[in-house]
Amino acid sequence: MAVQQGQETESTCPMRGRFLSISGPQSALEKARPYLVTAMVPLVVLAAGSLVLEYGFRVTESTRRVLYWVELAALAGLMLDSPVRLLLARDRWALLRFRWLEFAVAGAFVAAVGFYHAVGLPAADALTVRTVHVAIVISVIIRLAEVHRFLTAQRIRPALLMIGSFATLVAIGTGLFLLPAATEEGQAETTFMDALFTAASAVCVTGLTVVHTGEHFSPFGQYVALALIQLGGLGLMTFGSVFAIFMWRGLRLREAVVMREVVSHDLVTEIRRVIAFIILSTLCIEAVGAALMLGAWDVTYTGAPAGWGDRIYHSLFHSVAGFCNAGFSLYSDNLLAFAGTWQANVVMPLLIILGGLGFGVLYNVARMAVYGVRRRASVPLVKRRLTLQSKLALVMTAGLLAAGALLAYGFETFQDRPGVWQPTVYAMADGPDAPAGRHVFACEGAGLDGGAGMLSQRRESMARGPEAGGPTGAEHSPLGRTWFERLRSAWFLSTTARTAGFNTFDTTRLSPPTKFLTVVLMFVGASPGSTGGGIKTVTLALIGLGIWSALRGRPHAQAFERTIPWETVTRALALMAVAALWVAMVAMVICAWGLVDGARFTFLDVLFETTSAFGTVGLSTGATPLLNTFGRLLVIVTMFLGRVGPLSLLLAMQGRREAAARYTYPTETVATS
Repeated sequence: MAVQQGQETESTCPMRGRFLSISGPQSALEKARPYLVTAMVPLVVLAAGSLVLEYGFRVTESTRRVLYWVELAALAGLMLDSPVRLLLARDRWALLRFRWLEFAVAGAFVAAVGFYHAVGLPAADALTVRTVHVAIVISVIIRLAEVHRFLTAQRIRPALLMIGSFATLVAIGTGLFLLPAATEEGQAETTFMDALFTAASAVCVTGLTVVHTGEHFSPFGQYVALALIQLGGLGLMTFGSVFAIFMWRGLRLREAVVMREVVSHDLVTEIRRVIAFIILSTLCIEAVGAALMLGAWDVTYTGAPAGWGDRIYHSLFHSVAGFCNAGFSLYSDNLLAFAGTWQANVVMPLLIILGGLGFGVLYNVARMAVYGVRRRASVPLVKRRLTLQSKLALVMTAGLLAAGALLAYGFETFQDRPGVWQPTVYAMADGPDAPAGRHVFACEGAGLDGGAGMLSQRRESMARGPEAGGPTGAEHSPLGRTWFERLRSAWFLSTTARTAGFNTFDTTRLSPPTKFLTVVLMFVGASPGSTGGGIKTVTLALIGLGIWSALRGRPHAQAFERTIPWETVTRALALMAVAALWVAMVAMVICAWGLVDGARFTFLDVLFETTSAFGTVGLSTGATPLLNTFGRLLVIVTMFLGRVGPLSLLLAMQGRREAAARYTYPTETVATS
């Protein structure tokens, strides 16, 4: 079965110990379990800490040898845990079945090391070191999976567990970014605020940056960012459940109930299948996306010719970032240099759309396709049709994509005011004595890669009309000069504004109507259960249906021949109200106290930046690098709030629910207009 039910045996509850007692005399394993668990803690810390020291710091060869022996001793202690449990257990066969992975790792490690030295490989010592490191990583992951299993068994609210998992990832990512090896040699040292901001942006799959990912971080730092994007996109608890299913062949009932809330699925009995679908579909989509993008990279982010290894790495990085709607790019100008390629205009938008639809919708469509092909009468109707949420998500996604593209094209094409195409965010670089009507963009690197991309040249931000010899109107639109270029870029803008954050044009030069349109699209965001943020497409649909029902005097909202509970519409209204209030408040506070001295912004640009953070988008008008510490902290909180959801945070913070009152007060009407 997908969900394990009933009482667990002594050998199938690795972290039960003193927390659960059963009748009858205790076995030797039950008596020793608390001590075994306690002994594992320093061993895990020692093993993981040694790896961090070796890979995170530029240590000498002598120090590396000392760390190797420490790692070997810690690994030996970790691998001895299961044999000791086996000797003390009553039912040894049950324990072998439960801890099969640990025995398999130990056996594979011994066999591999023995093979290296028996054959006499020239690089036997180096291979042994790498094998030790791989075994340590797997052993630590197994212990973390046990911690995940233990936490989900407690009576902790799923929303609080989810928030805690994201906060843990941000903390770990911050520490890893602060390691000396994470920063490229020759670059300035990564500050705590830069590390925290980058980690939060990666975990929340936003893409706003204060340092350039490709130039500032070393390959190790880029790997950290890629791992945080993948873990943040799917959720740490999802990966924990995958290991639980893989190692223990199922989920306990409490785990399944918690994961039902995390993945937004109704049926507890299908949770195992849904989680497996999430992982497999993610790997397949990202692999196909990476394969299709192999031919796009002629040069690396450093400007050197791209070999096959570089192409694979660049494709994998951007495919993962695209599907997870992160917006991180290794290139200084994001995807601007690839604006004319089919990979940027077809493959990347498809990755963004698939990641933004939500795994619930993808699972529903895949299940309907599979059972639709079989056409068996015995298959329940629920497995052969689209759910209401899938229909709303698909219709809203298609409508927003089409409307966003057409409106962006119209705003950037049919514009008759000369000189409207200008960056509206800039810093006073030339001082108060600068010539009237001309100011140079002061922040080197603001504007393209989530706010920190290195511009190829300093850009003049004042309008250039006919008297200055520059083009006006649509010819100077950042979306392109020809109608095809503008339509292509408008399509990409409509797609990337749905929480992705990639761009093939300069967002600092968008016209005010297009910027506000982008703000609206970013605020709506992706669909529920997806890798994106925002208030979600289904929320907007529910609000629209509720308004339409109220105007027509209907007691309930209806869609696709289904009645929607009014409390669901009320929840959608509450979500939009809380989100709008937060975004507006943060934008005002940043305008007042969140800017560095001398920086000048329009309120629309600050609103653009704030909404980009809340929607976990990553598009920027160049304001992010010009925020002071207080402003960056506000943006970090906004990114985190946008990723976990404002209502989830409120539900996690509230106390016990009060029992429903058995009385009602007299009804009295109130004027609303």
